[in-house]
Amino acid sequence: MLDNYVTASTSRVKSDKNVPRGKFEELKKTAKKKLSSKAFHSKANLNGVTIEFNGNSHHQYEFWKMNWFEGMKPSVDGRIFSAFGVEGVEPSAYYCPETNESVFFNTEYYGQCKSWALGMAAAVLERDFNTHSIHGACAQVEGKGVIIVAPTGTGKTTQAFKLMELPGGRVVGDDWVYINHDEGENQGYLVGRQPEKSLYMRTETQKDKPWLRNTFDESKCENIVVNKKDCEFTDGDYGCKMTGNTCVFDDGNRWCYYAFGNSRALVRREDLLGADKIADDARVDLLVLLRRDTTSPAAVRLDADKAVEVLKKGEFMVRPGAGPKDMWGKLGSEPWYNPYLLRLDNSRQEQFFRDMISKFGVKCLLLNTGVESIESTHKRILKALASS
Repeated sequence: MLDNYVTASTSRVKSDKNVPRGKFEELKKTAKKKLSSKAFHSKANLNGVTIEFNGNSHHQYEFWKMNWFEGMKPSVDGRIFSAFGVEGVEPSAYYCPETNESVFFNTEYYGQCKSWALGMAAAVLERDFNTHSIHGACAQVEGKGVIIVAPTGTGKTTQAFKLMELPGGRVVGDDWVYINHDEGENQGYLVGRQPEKSLYMRTETQKDKPWLRNTFDESKCENIVVNKKDCEFTDGDYGCKMTGNTCVFDDGNRWCYYAFGNSRALVRREDLLGADKIADDARVDLLVLLRRDTTSPAAVRLDADKAVEVLKKGEFMVRPGAGPKDMWGKLGSEPWYNPYLLRLDNSRQEQFFRDMISKFGVKCLLLNTGVESIESTHKRILKALASS
């Protein structure tokens, strides 16, 4: 039986990430009034930073509890107030840098709540602990680690999973990595760590990895298409434009994991291929940047200057769920390929990446998944890891 929840907003809602304290207190007051009659509370530990959730959506609360390690500190470093069912307020999100707090109105979509929790923790870790927060996947093979940084839809999760599936391969995380540069100074190399117990996965991954259907069937899901009429990829009466095969509904299935590009499953890392295929950290030997177009070279080795240039520009094609709906399919820009950073300090991000490549000797490759197959890109990553 599919455990699926359909949210009113199926992607990020409009937001303001720089709300003055006075205005924010009024927004928080409105949210807390709604939450006074019913609210769930939970503290999360994001690499030593405690972020507290306060909300009246049981769906968000369930995903929050499954996603994070429990926060044990009595003090709190940031708070989220998520009020659903507030009349006269459109779905929206607000962040106050002065208090490191967020307010969500009328959205139960977990993705934005999760990403802002990461961004709030990142603000504290960057300011107080010289820790770099990267929006990327991390995996290791035979003790050598790679971080894959890329805009949504270019294949970073796919490549991380291919590395995990190898003998001696393990996945650290598919979305976020913390790197403490002070720790790197002491030991001469950098270590990437993940803050999450589970992977918040796009279920369209199942199209290329059929074995994931059983995993998703046993996970909590969000916005899975359960009616053929709601699918945007039907081809004639029985076909599928995505696969060229028979529509899964006509094959007798009651739901499709790739009929909507932003449907999700929250999967415990160990439920993918077992506890021996996951790791909580990895030494960083290779940084891979991905892009997808039809004209750029398949592979380019980047020095620190070129890597910073690509990352700072952050050009990408907006995928469903990765931005406002009116931008889907258009060219956008996400500096450092990280939309989660609520307090964006470009000079600090630049220094972190420069030090990674120049100071700590991490090799950097820019690969184009638009001109090569998944397997060819995978082989390039393996070759670069072997020579690191």
